[in-house]
Amino acid sequence: MNIQISQPTDSVGTLVTCDAKEMKWLPWAMRGAYFKLMNADPRSGRFALMIKFDPGAVAPVHRHVGAVEGYILEGGFHYHDEPHIRFSAGCYLLENAGAVHQPVSPEGALMFAVFHGPVEGLDKSGNVAAMLDWKWHVDTWNAAHTHDAQQ
Repeated sequence: MNIQISQPTDSVGTLVTCDAKEMKWLPWAMRGAYFKLMNADPRSGRFALMIKFDPGAVAPVHRHVGAVEGYILEGGFHYHDEPHIRFSAGCYLLENAGAVHQPVSPEGALMFAVFHGPVEGLDKSGNVAAMLDWKWHVDTWNAAHTHDAQQ
C-alpha cells in the first residue's frame, strides 16, 4: 500500500523520490520543531523525515519503540542528562529501540531521520501520554496539504 502525499512524489518500480527543498515545513508534535514527510511504510511502520529545530528547542521526554537513525545536516543537539555528548553537523546516530531521552538543541538543528517504529511521549511519571507513528505523520501531512489546496 503506497501512501499518497500531496507533494511532488514519483514512484517508478521500486524507487520513490521527492524533492525536499520544494516541500514546506509543517509544525511537528513539539514546540519549536518542524517536519517534512519523505516517506512512510504502513507494512513495516517505518517513516522518514526531515526535521528542523529552532534554537532553544527542548523535546519532551520520549521513548523509541523502534530504532531511529539520524544524520545531522546543520546545527546540533545533546541529551538533557548528557550535555557533554554533542551531536553536530556530519554526525550519524542510532537510537536503539527502547531508548528514553530528552534532546535539547541550543543552536537549532536540521536533520534527516528514519524511524523504524513509533515514538512515545512520556509524562512525568513515565506513562505514555502520546504516540507518533507513520499514520500520525501521514494524516498530519495530508490534512495540511488538503487545507492548503482548499484555500
